[in-house]
Amino acid sequence: MQHWKLKSIIKRSTLIGMVLISFSACIKKVGEREAKSQTDMRMLEKEIESRLREYEHHLQNGDSLALGDMYMLDAEIIPSTVGRDNIIKAFGHMIRDSITGSRFETTQLWGNDQLLVEDGTGAWFHTDGTVVGRGRYLLVWKKDDGKWKILRDTWFPDKEKH
Repeated sequence: MQHWKLKSIIKRSTLIGMVLISFSACIKKVGEREAKSQTDMRMLEKEIESRLREYEHHLQNGDSLALGDMYMLDAEIIPSTVGRDNIIKAFGHMIRDSITGSRFETTQLWGNDQLLVEDGTGAWFHTDGTVVGRGRYLLVWKKDDGKWKILRDTWFPDKEKH
């Protein structure tokens, strides 16, 4: 075999080897990131689950101030309630109307350690346990001083069956 052909084969083989090594290192890093991301998301899911239970607890106790504090200052309950003060007033009206029960369950969660979007299902109840409404919700959670708070909140009631 000619000397220049041998050199060319060695160079190509070396290049292919380097590409394969680099590629396998990238795959390993992606796998490590995915594993870390899954672990992080499980941790975030637990944090949001805890906040949902707090929300239910505050409503059950009729504490509109504590409920309001779960929202950012500039939060919105879409389409019509803007700002924490107005949200506190809205919860006050609900509590006076004896709506003090709720149960929420996350169905999907997306995001990162600073901003999350939660899709879920839930129900509202009167103090006597009568269901007021069922439906789906969408919450945008934002980290504020190390604590998850609601930035946007919207509710989609189930359609009544006729």
